[in-house]
Amino acid sequence: MSLQVSFYSDAAEPLRYACRLIRRALASGKPVGVCVPAAQAAALDGLLWSFDATEFIPHRRWDGATPPVPGEVLLLVDAAALPHRGLLLNLGDDMPSAALEFERVLEVVGSGPESVRAGRARYRIYQQAGARLEHFSAAG
Repeated sequence: MSLQVSFYSDAAEPLRYACRLIRRALASGKPVGVCVPAAQAAALDGLLWSFDATEFIPHRRWDGATPPVPGEVLLLVDAAALPHRGLLLNLGDDMPSAALEFERVLEVVGSGPESVRAGRARYRIYQQAGARLEHFSAAG
């Protein structure tokens, strides 16, 4: 398996931290999808508009109907619906469907106990699947 998974743990503000990761992910040139719970999608959408006053992060909440534009970040609830298998950023507590099919997955883990517990469970799933894992602290 060639899947690489990077965990960013202890993120005090997971959505704001995700904006930083999305900006870096776009620079990689790979297509980027963000798996975000429906309850947080509007907040992430708003943050991406205001995150950096000098830089625009092209994105949209993707409905699957309109073809994606190259270089555009697609926000959606179900990762399996993404039209690519490039880079996936997960903001949910659950393992995204089809996550093991992507080239690279970024997992943002919040600092709360439930988020930590869910992140550890996802880490074990990726580990058992043979993914290459790395861990970074987002607390800083």
